[in-house]
Amino acid sequence: MSQTLSHADTLPPLPGPDAALFLDLDGTLIAIAPRPDAVVVPPHLPALLLRLSAGLGGAVAIVTGRGLSVAQALTQAPGLAFACEHGGVIEAASLGIPPQPEPAGPPAAWRAAAAAFVEARPGLLLEEKNYGFVLHFRAAPERGEEATAFLRDMAEGSAFQVIPAHAAAELRPKGSDKGSAVDWLMRHPPFAGRVPLFIGDDVTDEDGMRVCRRLGGEGYRVPERFPAGPADVLAWLEALAARLEA
Repeated sequence: MSQTLSHADTLPPLPGPDAALFLDLDGTLIAIAPRPDAVVVPPHLPALLLRLSAGLGGAVAIVTGRGLSVAQALTQAPGLAFACEHGGVIEAASLGIPPQPEPAGPPAAWRAAAAAFVEARPGLLLEEKNYGFVLHFRAAPERGEEATAFLRDMAEGSAFQVIPAHAAAELRPKGSDKGSAVDWLMRHPPFAGRVPLFIGDDVTDEDGMRVCRRLGGEGYRVPERFPAGPADVLAWLEALAARLEA
């Protein structure tokens, strides 16, 4: 079901048919939930993503901190490009785009230590990823500083870094981020030669926005440019899809 863009004049201008879209997931296309597994996907999102992909020659990518299988299950949009785990995992084989060299994951002992840390502190949640993991403290915000310090101590002097997120802290490899993912995808058709546009809501999305601007495009942050959050983003994308189909 389409949404009405009641305040279109306050939102960013719609891009042209030569755009390439790089879209964050949580907080951008999907409202943030108390737990990562409790998000509600708008029913029309999969069809909207496929319409945008068709209108832009396939140049639409989901760029998210989520794992690949979770991001694919949430979007239900086969054929899209996915840059997951903050750029550590790129899957766009259906578009003929090769994956980046894979980073190394954290030691098993680190994963075990993180599981024990969370087990001893009710309210914390451990989210496992292929190349890292996340400590969520939305249900126990008083644990946020402790959880972040735990990960920073673990990562000190290693090939890993700790990135803050919405009520969470993530341990992931250095050298791969949403900016490196955008840069990689923009080297290959159908993204190459297009004007890149990144939409996201978190500090990790700034990396993707910077690369888009460097390549002559733009980056828009929620809620600064989309005050109503995902509802505004989806309505704006609906308007773009309709323009591309006209």
